[in-house]
Amino acid sequence: MSRDAVLVLGASRYYAGSIRQIAEMGLRVVVTDGNPNAYAADAGHAFHAVDITDAQATLRLAEQEGVRAVVALNDYGVPTAAAVAEALGLRGIGPEAARRATDKLLMRRAWEKAGAPQPRFVLVPGDGPIPDDLAERLGSGPLIVKPAESRGGASRGVLAVDRPEDLPAAVEYARGFYADRRVLVERRAEGTEHSMELIGSNGEARVLCIGDKRKTPLPHRVDTDVIYPTALTGELRRAAEQAAIQGALSLGLRTFAAHVELCMTEDGPRLFELGARFGGGHTASHILPQVTGRKYLQDHVRLLLEDGPLPPLPREERGCVYRFLTPPPGRLAAVRGLERVLDAPGVLDAGLFLKAGDAVPLVRTGPDRAGFIVTAGKDRNEALERADRAQELLDFQYTEE
Repeated sequence: MSRDAVLVLGASRYYAGSIRQIAEMGLRVVVTDGNPNAYAADAGHAFHAVDITDAQATLRLAEQEGVRAVVALNDYGVPTAAAVAEALGLRGIGPEAARRATDKLLMRRAWEKAGAPQPRFVLVPGDGPIPDDLAERLGSGPLIVKPAESRGGASRGVLAVDRPEDLPAAVEYARGFYADRRVLVERRAEGTEHSMELIGSNGEARVLCIGDKRKTPLPHRVDTDVIYPTALTGELRRAAEQAAIQGALSLGLRTFAAHVELCMTEDGPRLFELGARFGGGHTASHILPQVTGRKYLQDHVRLLLEDGPLPPLPREERGCVYRFLTPPPGRLAAVRGLERVLDAPGVLDAGLFLKAGDAVPLVRTGPDRAGFIVTAGKDRNEALERADRAQELLDFQYTEE
């Protein structure tokens, strides 16, 4: 492949592997991030300190660099990537699809129109009151409250509610995370929760892998583990894949990667949300290659550069665990053992976000987590055993306060 230039939006610690994987293709990789000292600033061939949400500045840079594809690595970059690609006549998802993929209300309305399976929902306007007919429209039972803003993810502002009298406080909690204060209230879907990685082009999409989620205790809903491959089999797995594909295509996505989250209930799958990019963090760079044996991020970039068939589905699935560290709240005196974790069998990567003297918060959102461990195995059980053993090597020591 020639030295075509590819613009990658985002250069945090999590995205270094993805940037390097694109550079392996022989492409010239231009990277932007609003942080001039971004961790992965040197992972590509050129770096510019440009905010990934600034579409006009990004467009000027893309024209200057002569880029032929734009890759968003998180939701904040999705609208910018779509706008720049549209302005330059490049392949991508399209601006309207980007709006639907970053606004939960528009997303749910598109799914509603397409008949895609999802929980019943009600919008609470920005600073308006909770609708009087909410209970009538949603029925009795537990609820989930979340911001309508779909950028950032990581369970920001998400809260489970069991009692009607707790709903107003949950709505105010959800309003506190974004400038957009609209809130969705949904019937809580009960069942197993899953994340799925898709690739698509020209009205066709394929599910590449499915992970099974573990969560923090209610009322918060933060991932503690994503375990691959899924335990779903047969009709249940096919139903989940069909729902994810319907969810992606009904948003009008064109050439895309997508990360879909859903719940498998007794009545079938229920779509939660979709990101018009591969899953965050290590999903594209480490997890997809480990589980499937193929670097699908590179396939996605090829589709952005030139029209062609979708890549083949994986022939087999290997084990992988994305473990997020959630030690008890307190103030740290020391954290020891990370070097041993990195050297442990099957560990693909690990990192800590806290150091001695830092306060360990109660985990309410993804950014509250203390770190991560990514492990590989021949199957899910071996990957889980390796994650457990690696985590045991960490020693979080607390001060007495």
